[in-house]
Amino acid sequence: MRKIEAIFIIILLALSCSGTPQLAVEPTTYDLGKMMPKERANIWFTLRNPGEEILVIENVRSMCDCIIVETTPDSIPPGGVDSLMVSYIAPDSAGPDQSSLMLRTNTEPKNTKLTVTADVIKSNLEPGDSSVVIVPFQNRGMPGGNEYSLELFKYMAEHMPAGFTPLNPNEYTEAIQGDPHYTKLPIHDVARKWNNILGVRYGVFGEVRPNEGGGVDVNVMVVDGFFHLPLGRIIPNIPADKVNGTVSDTLNSILLNAREYVKQALMADLQQQWAKQRAELINKPAPEITATDVRTNKEISLSDFRGKPLVLQFFSTDCEHCEEEMDWLSNLVTNHPEIAALGISVNVGERDSVINYIKDKNLLYPVILPDEESESQLDPYYGGATPQTVIISPDGIVAQSMVGFSKNALANFEKILQAMLQPSEKAERTE
Repeated sequence: MRKIEAIFIIILLALSCSGTPQLAVEPTTYDLGKMMPKERANIWFTLRNPGEEILVIENVRSMCDCIIVETTPDSIPPGGVDSLMVSYIAPDSAGPDQSSLMLRTNTEPKNTKLTVTADVIKSNLEPGDSSVVIVPFQNRGMPGGNEYSLELFKYMAEHMPAGFTPLNPNEYTEAIQGDPHYTKLPIHDVARKWNNILGVRYGVFGEVRPNEGGGVDVNVMVVDGFFHLPLGRIIPNIPADKVNGTVSDTLNSILLNAREYVKQALMADLQQQWAKQRAELINKPAPEITATDVRTNKEISLSDFRGKPLVLQFFSTDCEHCEEEMDWLSNLVTNHPEIAALGISVNVGERDSVINYIKDKNLLYPVILPDEESESQLDPYYGGATPQTVIISPDGIVAQSMVGFSKNALANFEKILQAMLQPSEKAERTE
């Protein structure tokens, strides 16, 4: 009889386990080894489902602005294998770095934390450096072949603006072509690494090709060792006898106005990444979020702030630029009490570390932390990187959303918030 009971218990245990998905991740910690500041690397995490039900990938959240989620599966069948791909961008400063992302599935526990580590080595690029390496442009069908590219190279090198030092391209070119990530990563990511190693501020790349109209199309790209996106322009249909001068003038414009080109590159990149999400938010009622204030344990909802302009700040404890935005937001609510602010931590499951973090920052506005059961409320807002700022009007309509940190954008947010205030509130503030 006991033997029958034992067999029955084993069968029940097997049945209770057979209907659940499971998650196995390899690796849970990805060590990238030595990297240069701002170097970029693609990482693949292998996801397996050894369970007997479909594994659903509900969400993947980066916990910092240095990890960008590129591709992730929606689900994995029982016994199946798939991969999660992210891009990691090393921080500005040298030293060991540890960053993370959170994978939420329909398993128990729901959240799995994945970690990326790197040893960021010191850059040989000095602030104020203005050295330039021009790599001879690729020739895509222009007459004269290499001689054409060499003539263009010489012209640009001889007509550099004052204060910019052209260097011999041989060592730089050989280093890039010999890099293990050459052809595997975008050329600007590989070039930026060697900018820092060799102490080159600007690397110049390009391509020339004839077009059907008899002119020449040129693509000019400048890689700044201090900036993670390429700067450049596409110049279509240049008259054949004007190519050298036009390309040289374009390069000089980029070098002399690098800050403006940086702003343009940042804006274009952000717009491309978040355009879809913003379209689903802007000028629509703000989806509700309800969670507990980590300091008071009081339940807070977005609707509690109705009647005031509201700033939502999504942050994580390992986000480099979140601290700067927190300073701005604390100053804002101090100087303008008629404007409300709410911090939202994305460090789900790490309550103690969040409490210690905000105590250290002495924030002057409430901070909520959703739990595993309620974190899906963040999905309509949170784009997967921090800091992220959302502006909500007094009547509960989303007016603006931005991912990343920009002092100019924050100044614009202040103007938007001021415009939302009632005339009486403005008068009270000025009296």
